[in-house]
Amino acid sequence: MSEEERKIIVDEDWKSRVQREKEEIKKKIEEEKSKEQEVAEEEELKPSFDAIVGMLSTDAMIALGVIAPEGAQQVYIDLDQAHFFIDLLMVLREKTKGNLTPQEEGLLNNSISRLQEIYLVRMQQYHEAQLRQAGIVKPNSDQSQK
Repeated sequence: MSEEERKIIVDEDWKSRVQREKEEIKKKIEEEKSKEQEVAEEEELKPSFDAIVGMLSTDAMIALGVIAPEGAQQVYIDLDQAHFFIDLLMVLREKTKGNLTPQEEGLLNNSISRLQEIYLVRMQQYHEAQLRQAGIVKPNSDQSQK
């Protein structure tokens, strides 16, 4: 073999092409993600019956202490406020009766019933705490065994 045959020719141009292709792919992916985010934001901000039910349900859950308000370190329970939001949902159900799709009606009914269940549990916890505070019931006692 001669000296010329042993020479390995390295094409440095392919490295720059590969790098350029990687950058183009990365740019396309970022563009697609931003488009998806824009579509998601538009859908989130779209006024709808579901959004109304969701907002009222979220406010009720915050009042029931199920979720903390944004930025809060603790949850606070306000049973009167929770009752108010549940009542608002019930008024909404009454006023829209016969005008909802089956999905909307199901969403509203499920939201109301779940919130009512949580409300009853919180109300029971509140009454038990009052009884313990008054010394009528000892802490950690199980009344179901009596």
